[in-house]
Amino acid sequence: MAGIELRALHKRFGTTDVVRGIDLTVPSGAFLTLLGPSGCGKSTLLRMLAGLEAPSAGQILFDGSVVNDIPPGRRDIAMVFQSYALYPHMTVAQNIAYPLRKRGVPRGERDAAVARAAEVLQLTALLDRRPRELSGGQQQRVALGRALVREPRIFLLDEPLSNLDATLRSHMRRELVALHRRIGRTMVYVTHDQLEAMTMSTHVAVIDGGRLQQFGTPAEVYRRPANRMVASFIGTPGMAFADGMVATGRLLLAGRPLALIGAPDGPVTVGIRAEDVEIADTGVAACVTDMEAVGHETLLTLSGEFGTVTARAPADCRLAPGATVHWQVRPAQLHLFNPETGDRRNAALSPITSSNETTAP
Repeated sequence: MAGIELRALHKRFGTTDVVRGIDLTVPSGAFLTLLGPSGCGKSTLLRMLAGLEAPSAGQILFDGSVVNDIPPGRRDIAMVFQSYALYPHMTVAQNIAYPLRKRGVPRGERDAAVARAAEVLQLTALLDRRPRELSGGQQQRVALGRALVREPRIFLLDEPLSNLDATLRSHMRRELVALHRRIGRTMVYVTHDQLEAMTMSTHVAVIDGGRLQQFGTPAEVYRRPANRMVASFIGTPGMAFADGMVATGRLLLAGRPLALIGAPDGPVTVGIRAEDVEIADTGVAACVTDMEAVGHETLLTLSGEFGTVTARAPADCRLAPGATVHWQVRPAQLHLFNPETGDRRNAALSPITSSNETTAP
């Protein structure tokens, strides 16, 4: 296993900065996901870890040793790409054994290593087949086996599940998590799919515009997003935002008191997640402008004086577009952000209980 440390890492292509001063420390044995929108720099960062791209500035360290000038073949890493790149004329066993054969590992040791990898990945019964005889999920496991058989200290995976259908992706997510638990090696996984990041990782690094926006566990990133970008990118449906104001110890939306707050007066952006919105008999009046049935529940889009929010409702919800409802949210579940920088603002929020402000949600 190996821990990874990035120090002020930069990558520039011509005049374009793709990775901008990333500092990051990844513990040994972690499953780290680099998460962000397309073009944010996450794949370039992975290629620098692999040694396929040289940093423009900064350092990459494995277990405390700088590896900037060490070529890919000597970094003791294995990389799995979006394309499986299996040799069509070779059997599964031959594909898995190929990196060992290139290194001159004796036949007996190769066979033993292939057998171990095949058992871990449930490929033992498929060792004599060729890639064309395999499903997409099976081909992906062969690509993983080819990496696993080398017993590297770090696995690098660049969107390896993106070519699979939804059912296979779900299956392979579980298999990758189980594999990580069994072998305990450091894994760095690149994706723009937040579901993959949140369900598979021990740690998530959210990247946007080449900069690290937040690093933490999936729960930390979801529950306490560091800024508005992270808050909007993490979560399905996305967080709703409204322009608020802090005045004389109260948080106001559309001029109405929402909560008591310990923060200086001034504008603030309020973030509200769908799971924290409750349809109630009293509260903020809103019109149902859209409904989306997603099987186990229905997502309601509510528009009113506080702007637009999304609420979760039971699958058998009998509301219809155009209906008027009321919603409430507990103050402790609100997220506050600086309207200029987008950074998170930490402030104590509590319900308003005075009789003259009972209209607050």
